[in-house]
Amino acid sequence: MKWNDIIGHKEQVAMLRHMEISRRMPHALLFAGPRGIGKSLVANVVAATLLCSDQEERPCGLCRSCQQISYGSHPDLLLIAPDGTNIKIEQIRTLQQELSMASFNGERRVCIIDGAELMTTQAANSLLKVLEDPPGEIVFLLLAANKQMLLTTILSRCMVIAFQPLPDDLLAQALMTKGYFPEASQVAARLSGGRIGIALALLEPEGLSLRNQALEIIQNLMDSKLEVVWQSAGILEKMERSEILAFIKYITYILRDILLLVAGQGKQLLFNIDIAEDLCEVADRWSESRLVTAIGAVESARRALLANANTRLTSEALLIKIYDLAREV
Repeated sequence: MKWNDIIGHKEQVAMLRHMEISRRMPHALLFAGPRGIGKSLVANVVAATLLCSDQEERPCGLCRSCQQISYGSHPDLLLIAPDGTNIKIEQIRTLQQELSMASFNGERRVCIIDGAELMTTQAANSLLKVLEDPPGEIVFLLLAANKQMLLTTILSRCMVIAFQPLPDDLLAQALMTKGYFPEASQVAARLSGGRIGIALALLEPEGLSLRNQALEIIQNLMDSKLEVVWQSAGILEKMERSEILAFIKYITYILRDILLLVAGQGKQLLFNIDIAEDLCEVADRWSESRLVTAIGAVESARRALLANANTRLTSEALLIKIYDLAREV
């Protein structure tokens, strides 16, 4: 686990390395950026750097400390993640107890709090006390997908480093370097929105199952009778909310790709290049205006679901809209 394992984020890496080399590392940093963008890897490399015992190249990846971090067993690296849907006050109290004792090596410690925005109010206030008066030499690394959810008092005590999505080409090249096929790498890079963690998940054997299900439902809506609406809505009703939101996202991507084909943009700009032939088969049955309307309907459904609308009713309304649009002359 070394600095060159990090893909992209050059400015952020350069800043962190400079602060560590110049011994100006703040006692609390907040890594802010979308889920799966690589914040966790950067945090672990920073932790390995701060705890490495090598005097020349840190992290060296070879010393006992680096090996312990690789195996997730370093006693001076404290990790906190959501217990269920939240980080609870009991977890922060346990952290306070651990920090009240001397570090294992008698030097600095590092605490990584993943999903920091998911702390309950009580947990956040308890952590605030630690940030205001940290016991001993410790560096806190808070990771948050949505920093606006954090208390302003916590934000004010952290140096915020923002992480942005990686360019598609850079991410695809990195995936190919890991041994993935070029087309699969391109698809994963584009569908992930530049987030390497999401891209790697999409490259798993069943990683594109939701996308494929979205394509199948769109094809069925165009080729079948109205009964397919109720059948499809029943399938969506059984999904977790996070799954149905991902499904909605893939519907948008598929309709967007069909729109590009209808507009004569060719296949080079498609997200779903691996199913380009399937999309070409249905493209001649759509018009640009109807596709724009359909994409708008999908976005309205997404906002409704985020506002906790009824999944079944929202799904049925969306599928009926797409069904009708696919049959307009």
